[in-house]
Amino acid sequence: MKKYFAALALLVSLSPAQAQDSGIVTRPSKFSVAETTSRLVAAIEASGTYQLFWQLDHTANADKEAGAALPPSQLVLFGNPKGGVPLIKDAPTVALDLPNRALIWQDSDGKVWLTYNELAPLFARHSLKRTADQIKVIEARQTALFDKATN
Repeated sequence: MKKYFAALALLVSLSPAQAQDSGIVTRPSKFSVAETTSRLVAAIEASGTYQLFWQLDHTANADKEAGAALPPSQLVLFGNPKGGVPLIKDAPTVALDLPNRALIWQDSDGKVWLTYNELAPLFARHSLKRTADQIKVIEARQTALFDKATN
């Protein structure tokens, strides 16, 4: 029983950057939500690989549509149609998770985070057969975008 409570205490103490659940990765940003989002969009547009599909401002929509206040939160959808179309052809359900998305949000302490889906669990969830090396190439491209947005 002591081991159970010790494990529970450790889990509760983990920050969002340390606690990864079901392939969701959360990393800190040095910038505000607006600046992180702007930097991510600029990195996507300059990448030559990805294109920006959509931006959703959860905070503005909550205020406008529900008269409610939310901390700053932006969702960015981006992708590479040449890479995504074959994935959707191989496993149509992957379209639930594509295009790629990144959530930039502020917690109750004012800290800004960028959250995204880890690719290996996403591919496994949809039974996509890709080698570890193929996944690493895509992850490296996305990591470069996220580094430019948060550092």
